[in-house]
Amino acid sequence: MPIPVFEASSTLEAQMIINLLDQHDIAAEMDGEYLQGGVGELQAMGIVRVLVNERDYGAAQRVVEDWNAQQPESEPGANTALRSSSWNVGSLILGMLLGSALMLIFCHAT
Repeated sequence: MPIPVFEASSTLEAQMIINLLDQHDIAAEMDGEYLQGGVGELQAMGIVRVLVNERDYGAAQRVVEDWNAQQPESEPGANTALRSSSWNVGSLILGMLLGSALMLIFCHAT
């Protein structure tokens, strides 16, 4: 019977863990990958899980713990999601202004 060994923040992260477990000859599967679309734009935690057989749970847990230990810690107080979204808004505004200017030049040229 499959049991969860990892709760992923996305299907991409879950697939990375599945590939990592596969490198250690541990069979794993993803559960909940289709549920993320039903949530919409909000981030839902704990929906996508990586499942392994009970007999492989101990080995899989060690692989996942080793992987977690190798991940860099984020800076205290750093909000990368906020920085990323503000960059996207700035790019959107810049693109709109540039597009408007090009349309204005094109319309006056004809």
